[in-house]
Amino acid sequence: MSKESLKMEMGLHSSTLAHKGTDKKVCRYVPLQAEVIDIDVESSNTYLISLRPLDEEDETVRIDYSPGQFLMVSVFGLGECPISIASSPTRDPLQICVREAGKITQGIMASRVGDVMGIRGPFGNGFPVEKMKGRNVVITGGGSGFATLRSLINYIADNREKFRDVTVAYGARTPQDLYFTSEYGSWQATGIEVGITVDMMDASWKGNVGLVTSLLADLNPSPGTAALCGPPMMINAVAKDLVNRGFLKPEIYISLERHMKCGVGKCEHCTMGPYHVCTEGPIFSYDVVGDLL
Repeated sequence: MSKESLKMEMGLHSSTLAHKGTDKKVCRYVPLQAEVIDIDVESSNTYLISLRPLDEEDETVRIDYSPGQFLMVSVFGLGECPISIASSPTRDPLQICVREAGKITQGIMASRVGDVMGIRGPFGNGFPVEKMKGRNVVITGGGSGFATLRSLINYIADNREKFRDVTVAYGARTPQDLYFTSEYGSWQATGIEVGITVDMMDASWKGNVGLVTSLLADLNPSPGTAALCGPPMMINAVAKDLVNRGFLKPEIYISLERHMKCGVGKCEHCTMGPYHVCTEGPIFSYDVVGDLL
């Protein structure tokens, strides 16, 4: 590849950072260093990690991103993996929610405050928040898929007047597996309806028990637009339920979690039918990928 072609290729995959009050183009191929500034334990195998991206002079930089996008996060000596951005672009700091799933995520979770890791991105297309404005919105998550939806929920909470009725339905295996439990009240305070369910209860659980679809039956959301993320079986069941409620397939948006490696559509690891999830997704409408789930 010529230098000119490489520059064009790098330009197509650059992201804008607000740096000391100015805009600065940074190539997505080159990792930024990011300092760990806080760690919250969400469950026994999941951490919410707050990061401070750094430039070459160790000054803080701000990454522009949209709800639903992801980062490629690297641990020196182990490699890198895709991690959804769990924070909202309306808030600081930048946050990722990491569930232990292999040696790289173990390495990320072994970090302590003050440690530095690498980040590239953001990648992917994000949820179409502009199309969602002025509409009823249903946000449904299952298991660890709720992490990427937190970004959208907090974005809506911070722009509440721009959306109509907003309903959140979230299910996890057990009460101990629920994420972001301290935030449900603040979402409800903005007028967002929040429903939580678990598959298996314990003696301390006083809430709903059952599938997310049964939770939707109780919430009975009005037709509009929807955002889903979770296991494929849950996504299929919820999407079909929403269609039966009058939602249109092109207005049901699904975040797909696939095994991504490069983040730029070159390695083919995340191919799903004719699509590269890392570049053409991870957000797809149900009419596009429904038959591929």
